[in-house]
Amino acid sequence: MSGTVNSPDALAAALRQLEARDAELGAQAEARVRSRYGSSTDSSMSGYDFEHSYSRDAQATSRIDWVHQPWLRPIRFAYRHLPKSVRYLMKKAAN
Repeated sequence: MSGTVNSPDALAAALRQLEARDAELGAQAEARVRSRYGSSTDSSMSGYDFEHSYSRDAQATSRIDWVHQPWLRPIRFAYRHLPKSVRYLMKKAAN
């Protein structure tokens, strides 16, 4: 498909040709994935329901948000304004 498409008929024909090529490439990709990983019914994820995995309020980031509590602000401020070498030693001692 080289050159420009000038008429609506030529454009429709070019779109049909692209759709056919896309379907062909999609079928090849599906066959490649199926040969490598097996069919979707054989996979370990076949019975997994992605719609009900984790709701927003059940995620760890929303449950364990104590780092941003107001009482911790002065401690964070003091820690951030320590010299870098002292912060490094504190982190090393904590581990």
